[in-house]
Amino acid sequence: MHGDPDKVRVVDAGPERGAFLDTLLVRADPEAAAPHEVEPFRPAATVLAYRDTAHAADLLARGRGSLAASLVSDDVPWTTSLVTETAAWHGRLHLLDSVTMGRTTGHGSPLPALRHGGPGRAGGGSEMAGLRGVLDLMQRTAVQGSPRVLDALGT
Repeated sequence: MHGDPDKVRVVDAGPERGAFLDTLLVRADPEAAAPHEVEPFRPAATVLAYRDTAHAADLLARGRGSLAASLVSDDVPWTTSLVTETAAWHGRLHLLDSVTMGRTTGHGSPLPALRHGGPGRAGGGSEMAGLRGVLDLMQRTAVQGSPRVLDALGT
């Protein structure tokens, strides 16, 4: 593990005045149940070793759905194969290569222009970023009527 779950570093705030957590990078046994069944809800990433493309696809599917997964490679055939095999399990696949690494938005960065969410326990089909998070909770009413009435409502 890289990072300390018991230490919290904050800037311009008291750690006791909020739900602050430092970043963790965790290396896990890919065959263990925990990395696939327990979702770390914090700034965290889990690194799992894989044998080949089929094993990597199996590991990505074992979580039964995630909001985002990152694939980092310059091997375009490998990346496209893995995307084809795993897209159904993720709301967003963040594909990084040597061209995009320097300007990445980050693995879990909410992107308000994208409507996505992983299957099952991961987002329920909707990323709640930006205005999308507000609009999904607003009352919507469709109004049907004559042009004269609808024009009057629009003023």
